[in-house]
Amino acid sequence: MLLDTGGNIDFQAGQYLEVVAEQKRFPFSIASAPANHQQLELHIKPTPNSEDSDVFEALLDSSTTLTIDAPKGKCFIDTAPDKPMLLLAASTGVTQMKSIVEHLLDTGLTHPIYLYWGVVSDKDLYLKGLCESWSARDSQFHFVPVVSEPETSPDWKGKTGLVGNAALEDFDDLTNLNVIVGGSPNMVYATLDMFVARGLPKPNMMSDVFDYAPRA
Repeated sequence: MLLDTGGNIDFQAGQYLEVVAEQKRFPFSIASAPANHQQLELHIKPTPNSEDSDVFEALLDSSTTLTIDAPKGKCFIDTAPDKPMLLLAASTGVTQMKSIVEHLLDTGLTHPIYLYWGVVSDKDLYLKGLCESWSARDSQFHFVPVVSEPETSPDWKGKTGLVGNAALEDFDDLTNLNVIVGGSPNMVYATLDMFVARGLPKPNMMSDVFDYAPRA
């Protein structure tokens, strides 16, 4: 998405925007790093049998320009973290993590960063090559893909199950860890409960879900 001539949006890595239609707003994580203020990268996945998805596709087909409201969200990174960081992404939640990782790689990693990306099938790992290139670029970045339904991926040799459970298998001590989670409210709160039960201080986990879908 190119901004209008002269347009410029200052945002932080991990924030999102809303595409504004007449009576609806469609939120999308900004996948690009903040260094590029005039071009915003969005990853849009059509959802079958979804009225919102159909409305948005029609908006894209009929519009030469879009109105956006940005930046949005309090779950972001502006400077390199002072402790190891775990990024947990379910499905297209990886777009938020892409912005964060690219920003941190550009500014320099001072502590390890772990990205666990959970998908249904290995065919859904559309950024797998890019994530592996980040690992090759900096030894402090670690990428772990997780397939939740391995029966859909007969050749899959990696981790399986739910992405949060897969991460817990690899971390014995969560007390000195910052965690960012991108996914549905159910996924995020289930992950929060599991990690807190294993010793993660609750303030050490961040997610946009905590603001737009607070739990009673």
